[in-house]
Amino acid sequence: SEVTGVEKEMLQFLNPSYKLDVIPYIEDEKYTLRLPRSCTGFFVNNEEAIYRYAEAELAKKEKPLPQLVDSESRIRYRVRSGDYLGRIAERYGVGVSQIKRWNNLRSNNLRVGQRLTIYPRKPVTSGSTASNSSSSPKFYTVKQGDSLWSISRKFPGVTVQKIKNLNNMRGNSLKPGMKLKLSEG
Repeated sequence: SEVTGVEKEMLQFLNPSYKLDVIPYIEDEKYTLRLPRSCTGFFVNNEEAIYRYAEAELAKKEKPLPQLVDSESRIRYRVRSGDYLGRIAERYGVGVSQIKRWNNLRSNNLRVGQRLTIYPRKPVTSGSTASNSSSSPKFYTVKQGDSLWSISRKFPGVTVQKIKNLNNMRGNSLKPGMKLKLSEG
């Protein structure tokens, strides 16, 4: 979206099969990205630069993730019906690539009942997801390029669904300057 100038919502509309605003990368597999006709020429002419930009963005996001793994914080997660790596990764504040690495997974396919080893970055909460260490609600002001996913990654214990629930949101649309409630007060 940033490179092509195409609105993020338009890319989401044209490519509903990509969840979490990510086009997965699996070696030797090809993925199709649908674009409006008006920008296909630009994309083809700048394809290499776009891929370099995407790699740089991914590197920025992945850099903070490598950290000393505390074996005591390791959990064993049992895959349930409807689970997918992106949702599990979001829940525990880790990357899909990390879960795949920790479990020697070659693809994103999961089986119901499969056990995964996860080293969570977010505190695992049961039942109520309240970590009300402060009595006043926490707010976040949306910046250019933010998505619900990227915001949830910045705050332990905050999920996309929690942001949507606290702010009575139906869709995923954000505008710079918007104030989002991240916790109850």
